Amino acid sequence: MEEKQETKTLTQKILEREEQEKLSKRKVLKKIFILVLILLLIDQITKFLFINKDISLIPGVLKFHTVQNRGGAFGVGQNSTFSFIITNIIVLGIIIKFISMQANQIDRKTGVAISMVLAGGFGNLIDRVFKGFVVDFIDISEAINFPNFNFADICIVIGWVLLALFFAIYANNVRMGKRKKEKDDKSGEI
Repeated sequence: MEEKQETKTLTQKILEREEQEKLSKRKVLKKIFILVLILLLIDQITKFLFINKDISLIPGVLKFHTVQNRGGAFGVGQNSTFSFIITNIIVLGIIIKFISMQANQIDRKTGVAISMVLAGGFGNLIDRVFKGFVVDFIDISEAINFPNFNFADICIVIGWVLLALFFAIYANNVRMGKRKKEKDDKSGEI
């Protein structure tokens, strides 16, 4: 009788833990979704506000000047809209699958970085699907020779850089932990 009681308690504990993990996962996914939505709205609003505008914000340094980017990064692959749409959908799908599988492992910083990448990817995908090109309007070419870009591009670049940085820090911490363990093991030997 006691065994059944202990088994039932263990089963209940397992079910409770699984339920807590599901709630935690939903919470992470909800936060990522909300941040993606906010960043996506900022991207689409800025593109709407500055399309077909020519505004010099800081003369010789920064202006808003719209260009239709029918290619990829830096204008590579001009007029390959369909290919970029398919590639974009595949990459976004992989990221979404990753976060849905790893939601319990995603901390706040990583969630922000992933949200930035997703928002930027969806922002440029929306442009490609509905306009046939990406609206790029931030122009710093007078200061440095650089192609026009948009808020989505900023999100994508910062998001990937942060993810690479977090991965490098994590890998370094794992390596340092292994070194410390090896050192502790050696010092314990006589």
